[in-house]
Amino acid sequence: MTIRETIETTALIDNHAHPVEPLSETDVRERFARWFTEGDLEYRDARHTFNYRAALGVLAERFDVDAGPGDDAFERELLESRATVDRHEYTRDCIASTNTDVILTDDGFPDTSPAEFREYTDADVYPLLRLEALAESLIDDHAEFGAFEDALVDRMESALEGEYVALKTIVAYRRGLNVGTADRADARAAFADVRSGWDGRLEHPRLLDYVIHRACEVAADYDAPIQFHAGFGDPDAHPRYVDPTHLVACIEAHPETSIVVLHGAYPYVGQAGYVTATYPNVYLDLSLAVPFAQHGSERVVSTAMELAPTTKLLYGSDGFSVPELYVLAARRFRDALASTLEGAVADGIVTESYAETVAENVLRENALGLYDL
Repeated sequence: MTIRETIETTALIDNHAHPVEPLSETDVRERFARWFTEGDLEYRDARHTFNYRAALGVLAERFDVDAGPGDDAFERELLESRATVDRHEYTRDCIASTNTDVILTDDGFPDTSPAEFREYTDADVYPLLRLEALAESLIDDHAEFGAFEDALVDRMESALEGEYVALKTIVAYRRGLNVGTADRADARAAFADVRSGWDGRLEHPRLLDYVIHRACEVAADYDAPIQFHAGFGDPDAHPRYVDPTHLVACIEAHPETSIVVLHGAYPYVGQAGYVTATYPNVYLDLSLAVPFAQHGSERVVSTAMELAPTTKLLYGSDGFSVPELYVLAARRFRDALASTLEGAVADGIVTESYAETVAENVLRENALGLYDL
């Protein structure tokens, strides 16, 4: 087989995603484009990202509609057809078309649980434990810091002893990736401050720092990775502090913990590749950046491969809420990976057989080993 044929036929291990969620017919007809952008864009602007236009192309294939994706009438026809699909059947068909064997799903967003998500797909689904959601769920019920810490550790351990395969943090949203030291006295004082004015959202830097360091320790004890959101995302992610080089102090503090930098840390893909190449315990996932970068997806993959060992790169979709995102991610990633590896062969950097091995590693084998699937 050619490199491209190998890539097109290799079954995927999706190392980072989210479940789908129910959408009303009104959601689809009037707000569908918002699921294809991470920002709070005006809807008229959200409709004109390349990622959304590519999604319309997916719908045109699904519903056998012939027209140009720049045509408003074409868009309305597609959304009308999409609004009335059977959610279970449609999602199952979409994900089946990606040839995905396993999906690792964040249990913190959306409200659909990983267990419920299994009803929507024939792929094997394993959950990821979101740390901030766990910590927030415990603050109300524990008046003392010691009891909170014990419960936090117990829940993490119980999860990893069960079906959970990794931990996941969105500390980048809450205080940035510049995680400080784990000072228990500071964390105790921070816990008291948080409890005194608790509003349901954990943002205190000192308490978050302590939670992250304890999570890294637990993850190491169970030989389980911890995933860090990095790079672009929802508007509350600070553009400066989502650069993964800010995570270096935490990485160095936990050399026995496998740390996965998510989303290619886009637009800091080069920095993410540098960190992955420098620290043995760091891995790089390229979800969200692909497919959201669309025609820039090859550049994302190529940039990651400039420095990072290909044995530490991971496919992920970051599909969420709508199944079309799974389709877009699989298509764009396969194409970008094929083009990058074909270029490396043409330039005499690697042989074709080695490139095929790289493809299989990135698409599935690296994740199978890292998450012990």
